[in-house]
Amino acid sequence: MNVNIDTSKIRLETNRLILREFCEDDIYDFFEYASIPGVGEMAGWPHHKSIETSQKILQGFLEEKEVFALELKENDKVIGSLGLHYSWANDDPKYAAQKSKEIGYVLSRDYWGRGLVPEAVCAVVSMCFNEYNCDMLTCGHFNTNHQSRRVIEKSGFKFEKRSIFHSKQLNKDFDDMKYVLMRSEWRYEIELKNQYTDINAKTIDRWVDKGWEWSIPISHESFENAKNGKWDIVLTPIKPVPREWFAPYLKSERLDGVKLLGLASGGGQQMPVFAALGADCTVLDYSERQLDREREVAERESYEINIVRADMTKRFPFEDGSFDVIFHPVSNCYIEDVFHVWNECYRVLNPGGILLAGMDNGFNFIVVDPTVRPMIITNKLPFNPLKNPEQMKLLEKSNDGVQFSHTFDEQIGGQLKAGFVITGAYEDFNNDSDAIADGIPAYWATKAVKPPLGGE
Repeated sequence: MNVNIDTSKIRLETNRLILREFCEDDIYDFFEYASIPGVGEMAGWPHHKSIETSQKILQGFLEEKEVFALELKENDKVIGSLGLHYSWANDDPKYAAQKSKEIGYVLSRDYWGRGLVPEAVCAVVSMCFNEYNCDMLTCGHFNTNHQSRRVIEKSGFKFEKRSIFHSKQLNKDFDDMKYVLMRSEWRYEIELKNQYTDINAKTIDRWVDKGWEWSIPISHESFENAKNGKWDIVLTPIKPVPREWFAPYLKSERLDGVKLLGLASGGGQQMPVFAALGADCTVLDYSERQLDREREVAERESYEINIVRADMTKRFPFEDGSFDVIFHPVSNCYIEDVFHVWNECYRVLNPGGILLAGMDNGFNFIVVDPTVRPMIITNKLPFNPLKNPEQMKLLEKSNDGVQFSHTFDEQIGGQLKAGFVITGAYEDFNNDSDAIADGIPAYWATKAVKPPLGGE
């Protein structure tokens, strides 16, 4: 069932692109990329040999109102197009009752390999499903177009069938690979995967505003005590980190000049202690409200700290070998891929540097209501709401963002795989106030060392 979508009335914006209606002034940009040999041929039409050809086709875009211009923000240049067309699925008995559209796209060769098309496709897919209630979307590529295949698969489409497409303009047959993306699958496999860290950042911001225990900054008295050598610090809820874990950097109860990264460590609890001990501190967190707490304490106690709002699921915004110590309290339960985090930690640490990490061992995810006795195990591990809609419903009901359990292989094995040598470990429990604590450890903490150069 075809869905009417008038692209002339729509304007979408992504990080790098604006998707908008074509206009006559776009003719020169359009001709520039459409005249490049090999660009149009990838989609079954010959590259334009005259601006008159481009003008005729541009006029068709304006009349049909099915095609977006892809405008690059950095230079206001139209570098491609993305169309929403009549889908082959409308004529397939299997899908005829489904509301559908076909996505097609072209990008200037000068901009291939930058991830721009997946960015545009993601925005259009979200619009089609959320605003136009499409049941499905289709897309396709010629068998030899491997770049397009990667875009389609990255965008969540699943291969459906192979057919023959005859291009009258090129007088040539192509093996046409057809793909399908169902709305029912998209939310969990694509939308949430692309957006879950934003969801979590907003969730934590709300928790902070409600007085979350990990967002209550330390007092001035505690700060002064730390300056005088009276301090404890936690990676997990209860048990303090052993002082010896800070060796070889802790000297005379001080960390003077040590370059220290607090990874997902906002809240004004741990970083002020390190600042009081003389460390050169950087904190990275994606919660703006948690970082506000860091600013409040730094201003109150008159010390400097580098505050970075960033997402640790992405490449860390630091050069190789930037830090001596990374302090990473329990937080990777809010991300799906912990291997990436361990690899990035290894990259930004100096040789001989240490990673101190707190981790949820998965126990907290196996029950729905920890106050119920006898305790009933209701969830199987791994707990991954991006792959299990029922688990996502549980989190949505309790307003707990998007959380994940991780295996021993991911947590401990992942550090080893990244190249670390683990030199310390302990277990910890939930807070005493939590009914799930009854004698069962729910957390691990590790000290991991990046081997020094030369293996000394």
